[in-house]
Formats: sequence, C-alpha cells, structure tokens
Amino acid sequence: MAGTIGASEGTVAIVPARYSSTRLPGKPLADIAGIPMIIRVLQGISGSVDRAVAATDDKRIMDTVENAGFEAVYTGEAISGTHRVFDAWKMLGFPGEIIINVQGDEPLVNENWINSLTAIPPEDNQVVTLARETPAELTGSPDSVKVVLNEEHEALYFSRYPIPHGADNLLEHIGIYSFSPESLRNCAAAGNTRLSRAERLEQLAWLERGIRIRVVTGEFYGIGVDTEKDLKRAVEYFST
Repeated sequence: MAGTIGASEGTVAIVPARYSSTRLPGKPLADIAGIPMIIRVLQGISGSVDRAVAATDDKRIMDTVENAGFEAVYTGEAISGTHRVFDAWKMLGFPGEIIINVQGDEPLVNENWINSLTAIPPEDNQVVTLARETPAELTGSPDSVKVVLNEEHEALYFSRYPIPHGADNLLEHIGIYSFSPESLRNCAAAGNTRLSRAERLEQLAWLERGIRIRVVTGEFYGIGVDTEKDLKRAVEYFST
C-alpha cells in the first residue's frame, strides 16, 4: 500500500467500485486470470501515484482490497462515480494537489495513462482526461463513449453515438479523470442536466456548468469491462 500523504501534497488516485451492475453483477470482483478486477486496477496505478484508494459500497470489495494490501474506504451509496470519489476524498482528509478518478472497470490502466494525465495539472475549473482512436468494432457501440474536441484539445461533447457524423476516425473517451481540489468540488456540485441524463454521462453536466475538460490523446490501449464479452477479452489478454 502506498504511504499516506499530507493534505496538500502529491497525487491521490481513487477508484470508485460499486458492487451492483445490471449487466455484470459484482464486476469489481470479477476474476481476471486469477486476480480480481479491482486489484488489477490498483496494481496498475499504485506505482505512479502517492496514494491509491478504492472507494466502495460493499464489504466484500473492502475485504478483497485490504487483504491484497491496498487501502479502501466505505462510502455507501453514491449517485455517480465522481460523487463516490468526492465522498472518499473528504473522508480521507482532503489529500492531494491532484485527485484522479480511475474507473474500476479499466484493468489495463498503467503508468503511461497516469503520467500522460498528470503531465497537465488541472486548473481550478478544469478536468483532464484521456482519449484514443476508437477500435473499428466499437464504432457503433453505446458502451464506447465518443468525444469531439476543439482546436485546444478541449471537449466539445461526449456521446454514446458515433460523433462527428462522417468522420474517418472517432475518438473514444477513456474513463479516467484528474481534478484539482476545486474542480472536483465543482464537478460534484454540478448535479444532473438534461443532456447528462439523456446520454447517461455525468461529464456532460460539467460542460453545461462551464467546467472545461482537457483531453489528452494517445495510444492508450485498454479494455473497458462492461459485459461478459469484455471480461472474456480481458481474461484472454492477461492469460497470454
């Protein structure tokens, strides 16, 4: 387990891990070649941050994380992953100059992801996130979130549908964000909006509230695990 840091030092990564999932119940504990997915995620990030913590609503996840030597906090119910991260951050004593929200269903997260993200420290009304070229087989999948950027590499819009229409290459958003303490507070306070409810994407509410989202693009290979098919791909990756 990474060492505890002071209230204004370093980078803390918080992994929201909710037990319930409509398509893949108990997803954080899904076995990926002998290791639970939440542990794969924590292993992938722990060497690149000052503190790595799982934030969960379930004792089974708490026990799994702590038995593996990592840190976990119990947050109870939360309306979104970012609210769970915000609740955990407060419970931990407001640590970190940079707070990273790493989705618990990205078992291939690694040092390259973290370093690329933290290379651009978020401003007080800004979030930094990652994107990659959308694999051809996921172009039409609503599980693969697309993002459109302006010339400053800031997000204009996120959608579960292929955008922009007619483009040769679509950008796929990756579920990892870095916040400053102030931007985390602002995002947690953003609530839901018509667009965020329609697309089921909380980051649209941030955009509507005037929070800028800087997007770093690169070859960040990963497998976001949303379905049994995704889980099978992840197992095959770690078994080879």
